[in-house]
Amino acid sequence: MMKLKYALLALTAICASTAAKAAVNVVCTLPELAAIAREVGGARVSVVSLAKPDQNYHQIEARPSDVRRVASAELFVRAGMDLDMWADALVNAARNGNVAAGGKGYVDASRMIRKLEVPTGQINGASGDIHVAGNPHYWFDPGDAKVIAYEIDLGLRSVDPKGAATYDANYKRFSEEITRRMAGWEAELAPYKGRSVVAYHDEWVYFLKRFNLRALAYLEPKPGIPPSASHVNNLISQMKQAHAKAVVVPSIYAMRYPALLEREAGANVARVPYSVGSLGTTSYFNYMDAIVAGFRKALS
Repeated sequence: MMKLKYALLALTAICASTAAKAAVNVVCTLPELAAIAREVGGARVSVVSLAKPDQNYHQIEARPSDVRRVASAELFVRAGMDLDMWADALVNAARNGNVAAGGKGYVDASRMIRKLEVPTGQINGASGDIHVAGNPHYWFDPGDAKVIAYEIDLGLRSVDPKGAATYDANYKRFSEEITRRMAGWEAELAPYKGRSVVAYHDEWVYFLKRFNLRALAYLEPKPGIPPSASHVNNLISQMKQAHAKAVVVPSIYAMRYPALLEREAGANVARVPYSVGSLGTTSYFNYMDAIVAGFRKALS
């Protein structure tokens, strides 16, 4: 009986190991993409994000371990729109043709996004962190999260055709949950329709468009350029003139200047998660819950 028990335990371990090895290896550039990939892939996938929560996505420094991850990836999901150009060197170094551009395991999640703030004039170093393909922070619109999920669904079906029915069902479930929660998010922010918000970095255009809000100004004088005392002083005057109080600060940014706005302009400052994984968030859904709650707090 004991021998049988140990044999069964060994068989269980082997099966578990086989199942683990059978999981589709998905590598994403950002935590938000990874969170959505987990929703679509479910138990059939193993997902990692190269960028960690609260790392500035524009400034990721690749590590040798990241090259190894991309080399063994079956599906590679990136944000695109020049945001994660640092991933190009990883893909080149990994020499994994399946996840290079054009490969069956390559997903640019921005492919079907309706891109906002696409520059029309000349861009130079004085323009700040301007992206030639448009503002790349599209995942802040939950409607665009459905587009991301659809692209991941297509990618997973390509690399793992046997799981197609599972991926389609998971995508459908995710999309329906976004629709259900969207009604609640819109209801939370509806009383503030048309109101102005001061943000730190120009990353909210998709969110503001979705929820009928406006950006009054940014703490950064230009995208990616740190605030200066003179710019913040001008911003204080601008807020007073516009009777604007709402300030939203993602979790990667220091609170020195937002605290100054709070003190000198009577601002309502709300801290929101920069990433899935910031401020206790664990999924795309509670990430958006926290962001909506933060905007509501700032606008109240």
